[in-house]
Amino acid sequence: MQLTTKLSAALCLALGTTSVFAAEEVNSEHQISGNIAVLSSYNSRGLTNSPENDKVTIQGGLDYSHASGFYAGYWGSTIGYSLTDYDAGVEDYTGSDTFEHDFYLGYNGSINDDWGYNLGAVYYYYYESDADADALESVLGVNYKNLSLTAQTLWDDVNWGNTGDTYLLAAYSHALPRDFTLNTSLGMYYYNDDTSPYFATTEDFGFRHFTAGLSHPLGNTGAEMSVDLIMGGYNRIDEKQKNKVVFGLSYNF
Repeated sequence: MQLTTKLSAALCLALGTTSVFAAEEVNSEHQISGNIAVLSSYNSRGLTNSPENDKVTIQGGLDYSHASGFYAGYWGSTIGYSLTDYDAGVEDYTGSDTFEHDFYLGYNGSINDDWGYNLGAVYYYYYESDADADALESVLGVNYKNLSLTAQTLWDDVNWGNTGDTYLLAAYSHALPRDFTLNTSLGMYYYNDDTSPYFATTEDFGFRHFTAGLSHPLGNTGAEMSVDLIMGGYNRIDEKQKNKVVFGLSYNF
């Protein structure tokens, strides 16, 4: 469920990654790019108390974009717990046989040189599991220069959210001297508690997280290192999330 940040970046950068698959395709109507990353942990939408993976995490994706604004792609990540154990009612998850697959498509449009918008959808698929985790989200976004605002609304009742839950994200990036980039994001959540068979909800709306970090390219290799501080907010039962530092190394191609 980490894809939101990437979709927000797509509003500012036309697509989440910035380089194309081959140099001769730069002026083509069709562009393909990819990415792979290693992170010290995977904390979906600021949930640091119950991360998707509290150990080293491998993630990667592949994106297609068309000059018309249409885009489609795939992103995946290792998960640090076992949904197979969840299915069996095991309380102490010791395995990690589950992998998150995110499939998305949409349209990036421009209003003028400064303003743009995004309409899309994401489908989350977790393999290998029979648990009620697979779900569809709609994506609505708008951006002004390097600032983007995105809303993702859940369309299914699953074991991580309710139909109608909406994640709101404001993301801003700014170039700094010596090739550093400042990356910030503020996450808020609207919670719907009408239909869930999984958990109680005490909050209708709340602050989820504020994340601030720095990234820097490693020469001309296409690799980039990053460090992010997640300042935890609150989940749907008003449980305070701890602060956490996440280190990352990524490569775009």
